[in-house]
Amino acid sequence: MSDAPQSTIPKPFVFVLMPIDEKFADIYKFGIKGAAEDVGAYAERLDEQIFVEGMLDRIFNQISKADLIIADMTGRNPNVFYEVGYAHALGKITLLLTQDAADIPFDLKHRQHTVYGGKIELLRKELADRLRWGIAESRRQGRGPSTERISVRLLDIDVPRTGGSIDPLTIRGSVESHSFEIPLRIRNDSFDVLPGITHIYLFTEKKAEIIPFKYTHSTIISYPFISTGSTGAIVPAQRDTVPLEEFKADPIDAPDDLSRQFRLPVMVSALPPGAVDTITISLMLKEGIDSSNAAYRLRLHTLSQYHDFSFRLDVNYKAPTSAESSKKPKNK
Repeated sequence: MSDAPQSTIPKPFVFVLMPIDEKFADIYKFGIKGAAEDVGAYAERLDEQIFVEGMLDRIFNQISKADLIIADMTGRNPNVFYEVGYAHALGKITLLLTQDAADIPFDLKHRQHTVYGGKIELLRKELADRLRWGIAESRRQGRGPSTERISVRLLDIDVPRTGGSIDPLTIRGSVESHSFEIPLRIRNDSFDVLPGITHIYLFTEKKAEIIPFKYTHSTIISYPFISTGSTGAIVPAQRDTVPLEEFKADPIDAPDDLSRQFRLPVMVSALPPGAVDTITISLMLKEGIDSSNAAYRLRLHTLSQYHDFSFRLDVNYKAPTSAESSKKPKNK
């Protein structure tokens, strides 16, 4: 693995609308995705993604989030035309492609098209130039939910966004206490200041045996200093733990069947671009339970939208072993 520092600037997201057909495979892989890679962006098509909502809802969602839209109008595919209309209604920057100028309908002849005649090398070169313009224009406009980007790490492990092309990761481990805390690092990958994260929720499936908790009040005890006999060393006594209040998630918020919802008692203040903040999530295994393997989803709310991150926790409780008594050195 390279030790070179990784840029905190996110790659622009390009959502691609085109017929899902084998004859377009090389055009998509080498022409469109290749052009995106050439300008430091990443392009995805619906069939590359994993999602739980309906197909049309997912398409609308991705069009809304994308920095740019690329649409191949070849063959006058009605689905592509419909989706392009939605993108235009949202005011998204949409780059239109076609192999044959005859496929451009009257209503779209006033919009610029890249006519590539099936030549992938030509498409890649011309599209790269248009992508550079489109990315710059998208940043200049700076509007829409796509301008807000957040990434998270649990236990120094990157957690993928819900619904992306990567399967949810599984975090495995063991604990020596039924209550424990794990660090959550939140990074602002946007180009602008993130005003803050106002609400953080944890969604779980019904069978989850690990749930978030809070500490109850703790007793403060004063211990005397041995050297002077004065009172001054203040330490908290053992604190009790109680599960956080849970409530049933609205079905619209639980398309993945993670129907138990907890609000975590934490907030994150404003983050400049590239800045990182770390908070802790307090979790506990239910009484009498020594292991749990279940799905979870974190939801981070900002002032304008929310961001979901999915993962699994596979945790086992192992009672701590008693420390070995120190051995005295033998007399020589």
